[in-house]
Amino acid sequence: MSPKSIAALALLAAIPAFASDYTSYCNDRYGFCVDYPSGFGMGPASTNDDGRKFYDEEGFQMTASGINNVLDSTVASEMKGQEKDFDTVTYRKRKDDWYALSGYKDGNILYVKSWVGSGSINTLHLRYPTAKKSDYDAAVNHIVQSFRPGDLEEAH
Repeated sequence: MSPKSIAALALLAAIPAFASDYTSYCNDRYGFCVDYPSGFGMGPASTNDDGRKFYDEEGFQMTASGINNVLDSTVASEMKGQEKDFDTVTYRKRKDDWYALSGYKDGNILYVKSWVGSGSINTLHLRYPTAKKSDYDAAVNHIVQSFRPGDLEEAH
């Protein structure tokens, strides 16, 4: 085998196994969908079927869930409330029906995206070790881009 072939194989071995292999999770109750790396574990369904937790062995944790918007929360009020979960917020983005926050909590990277409607709120939480940021960047981008809300105008 040539030195270039060996180097190419070494580079491929360094890419996390989940970087291109995803499974889609769709929540029957709230209708949202999100992709997660196929190699991740999935926690059991909750008794009220509001979402699921996903994880790997390296410290990555992901929760996709829905709640009924019984307090008539707005995008602004939900965003402000979620900011309290961060030690430091480094990124904020707000649109008409969703927001995203990113930053740090207890030495980890924390990312939250929520779709807010009059009937329900669909939220994605990602938490992973800061030291593993470069390992997870591609997966985080894929997960975030795949997160789609269900019908936000009705309670479930």
